[in-house]
Amino acid sequence: AKMQPLEVVAHLLKLVFFVLIFIPWSIFVIYRFTKTKWALFTRKEHKIPDRLLMEYNHNFVQLSDVRLHYVEEGDKSKPLLLFVHGYPEFWYSWRYQIKHFAKTHHVVAIDQRGYGDSDKPSEIDDYSAKLLAKDVKEVIEKLGHKKAILVGHDWGGAVAWFTTLIYPESISKLIIMNCPHPGAFEKVMMAVKKQILKSWYIGFYQVPWIPEATMALDDYEPIEYAFRSDFAGLKNKQNVTDEDIEAWKATFSKKGAMSPPINYYRALVKDRNENKDIISRIVKPPTLIIWGEEDPFLTIECAAFSEKMCLKGKIEYVPGSSHWVQQDHPEKVNEIMEKFIN
Repeated sequence: AKMQPLEVVAHLLKLVFFVLIFIPWSIFVIYRFTKTKWALFTRKEHKIPDRLLMEYNHNFVQLSDVRLHYVEEGDKSKPLLLFVHGYPEFWYSWRYQIKHFAKTHHVVAIDQRGYGDSDKPSEIDDYSAKLLAKDVKEVIEKLGHKKAILVGHDWGGAVAWFTTLIYPESISKLIIMNCPHPGAFEKVMMAVKKQILKSWYIGFYQVPWIPEATMALDDYEPIEYAFRSDFAGLKNKQNVTDEDIEAWKATFSKKGAMSPPINYYRALVKDRNENKDIISRIVKPPTLIIWGEEDPFLTIECAAFSEKMCLKGKIEYVPGSSHWVQQDHPEKVNEIMEKFIN
C-alpha cells in the first residue's frame, strides 16, 4: 500500500531523531569504553533475594489475554487495595505499603504486563493504555471484588488514571503518586516549557533498540542510578538497600525484560490521537494526589493541573521527597493514605 504524505513525514522524522540520538550515544559509548574497557558491556548474574520470595504471598491471575503475577496480603473479604507500580519498577516498589495496609485491607500489588513475572507480549500494540486499563479492571473482577481502591505511581499512576477514566464504576477511590492526569500533562507541556525538557526521555524511548541497550550498560547501572543518584534517586538513601538494587537488576536482566516496559512509552505516543477522548474526561471517584516535591522528571505544576481534572480531588505535597515518594517517605505516605481511605 502506498504511504500517505503524513506517514512519509513521520518516518523521516523518526529517521532524523534516530540519527540525532545514535551519534551522541555512540560517542558516549566510545568515551566510556576508553575509560572502563569491556566493563561497560559486562553483565553479572543476578538473583531475586530469597527473602522476597519467602516473606510474601505470590500468585498468578489469568486475564483475557495475559497472565499477571501479583503479591497478596491481608483478608480477602476486606476491601481491595490494589497497587500498580511504575517504571523501571515491579511489585516490590510497594514493599513499605503492602504489610502496613494488610491489617485493614485485601492488599494486592501486581506486576504489570511486560514486567517481573507477568507475561511479556512482544508487540508495541500490546501495551496500549486501553489494554493496560483493561488488565486492572479484570484483576479486580478475577480476585472476586466489584470495586477497588486503586493506587498508582509513575507509569502505574498513568494506568490508574486511564482505568478510572474508562471504568469509573470499578474504582471506589483513586490514589495517585507523582503522575499527572494524561489530559493535564498535555496542558502542562503547553504552559510550563521546562516540562518539555524534563520529558526528553519520552522521545528517546521512541528510538528502536538504543534505549534497551543503554539501560543494560555497566551491568544495568542506569537502574541503580534511578534510585540512588543525587539527581534522580531517593533522598533517604537508606530506604534503598543493596538487596533492593539486586532485586531490581535481577528483574530487568532477564531475557527480553527491558523492551516491554519501554514499549509503554512507544504505545502511548503511537496512540495519542486514539486516546484524545479519554484523556479529556474528568475523574469521577474521589481522588488523592500525593506529590513528592523534588521530582526531577515532573514539574510541581503537574499536581495542580491534575487536581482540576478531578470532580473530587485533593493534593498532599511531600516536601523533600523525590519522584519515588512512597519509598522515600513511606511513613508519611502511609499516614496520608490512611486519612484519605478512612
